[in-house]
Amino acid sequence: MLDPIALPDSDDVLADRTLAHLSRVVAIDSASDERSDTIPSTDGQRVLAAALVDFFAERGCSVDVDRFGSVVATLAGRGALADAPPLALLVHLDTARGTAAEPSLDVRRAWDGTRVPYRDNDALQVSVENYPDLERYLDQDLVFGSGTAPFGLDDKLGLAHMMTLVDTLARHTGVPHVPLVLVARPDEEIGRHAALVGVAEELSGRGVTFGYTLDGLEPYEINTENFNASQATVRFASRAPDTAAPIHLEIRLGGVNTHGATAREEGHRAATRFGAQLVARLRAEGVDARAVGFESDALRDCDAVACFACGSESDAAAVEAAVAAVVGPHTARGASWSVARTAAPAAPDVACDAMLEWVGAFLASAPGFPLLAEESAGYDGYSHPYRARTADGAVALDIRLRDFSPEGLRAREAHVAAIAGDRPNEVRQQYVNMGPALATRPELVDWALAAGRVVGVASRIRPIRGGTGVDPLLDAGVWVANLGTGYFAPESEKEFTTRQAMAGHARWLGALVQLTGAGG
Repeated sequence: MLDPIALPDSDDVLADRTLAHLSRVVAIDSASDERSDTIPSTDGQRVLAAALVDFFAERGCSVDVDRFGSVVATLAGRGALADAPPLALLVHLDTARGTAAEPSLDVRRAWDGTRVPYRDNDALQVSVENYPDLERYLDQDLVFGSGTAPFGLDDKLGLAHMMTLVDTLARHTGVPHVPLVLVARPDEEIGRHAALVGVAEELSGRGVTFGYTLDGLEPYEINTENFNASQATVRFASRAPDTAAPIHLEIRLGGVNTHGATAREEGHRAATRFGAQLVARLRAEGVDARAVGFESDALRDCDAVACFACGSESDAAAVEAAVAAVVGPHTARGASWSVARTAAPAAPDVACDAMLEWVGAFLASAPGFPLLAEESAGYDGYSHPYRARTADGAVALDIRLRDFSPEGLRAREAHVAAIAGDRPNEVRQQYVNMGPALATRPELVDWALAAGRVVGVASRIRPIRGGTGVDPLLDAGVWVANLGTGYFAPESEKEFTTRQAMAGHARWLGALVQLTGAGG
């Protein structure tokens, strides 16, 4: 096996380099938009792509951009590995709905585990006391944003790692490496596979058979499995209340915003769950109040605005007390609420009440598998009612269905249909587990593990509790695993990474691009 040459720079230099690259890319708003019919779905992704074209070209890469805005940069192999088979490294240009550009990042040196000082959100209580798993980041230098919105570590941290690798190799021409094909594609977050089909054909045509997406969460993790995924929608026909109520309350429910992958660790709560708990509590107490409005937020679907019609002042007071009791215990992790008097809605709809009652009944069922994302971890799947919206004369409830086995996913779909009864419901397939396709390609795991051993980091194999959108690559015979990038709280305003993780990932990737050409 080739003895890899260590990257010559110090850890501080590698961390500073990665932080500079990350700061540059998170300042560009490149959130995708599923409401758009174009690819890329937003102009910000083209702005980011143009910046990357310049970046890679300045460092000796040949660069192409396809009609969908995918950037494909090629860095020629070097030294004894110049003629080795090429390796693809891939990231995505877009960030999730609700992320925002971050003009500056903060650094907390030698974190002692006390509350992370998000400059614009004192309500967040991110500490080792509230999140015990964060003990592993003690004494590291945290890198974080304002605390008002996620700034896109998924996948801009992966992009920053890619940029640091290319930048460092350009600075140190004595480090050998295999030929690299570097891809930044649009609209991964919204599942626009069409953007990747041309890339897959291009890579296959160049003889690329192996690659890695740099899109994982945990430091140095290696992923060869992900969820099978679908989305169910149950519809509740709109219906006006039988009688007018004298008092209406507008209730703003702020959930605990997390990715489904980390829902249990971060204590995720969706407004749909809060609403269901609120309705159940009011029924149990005999309060005359019904939900006549409920709409999840378009950017943060864990939040919602509800309207409750109350029969009397005492009923209104009981609603306010119930909201505080339901939401209050979760405020330390980012939940919030407010209650205000409001006029009766123009079109009050008790279908909202029926929907929330249904969510309660669904979560109280006993199907033999976890339901909510926050009750699921490891190789468990989940069936998560995450969003309610008005659509075509009905209240539509969207439910994320995730399972590592096709049979498990079908069971979850059947469970939704059974609880829905005669209500209209539909299922839309989303993505499939890459595990079976990669089971015959152990080299991808072997190389990444070997690189971890060489540079002294604890890489480990874990499943992706989400998807990577690599199906077109696998279909084209380009075998792609996923690598961690090292951060906390994906797609949440709480997200952070560390300078130490930045340096460690630079060294890990630096070893990896030498070991793949030597057979690991």
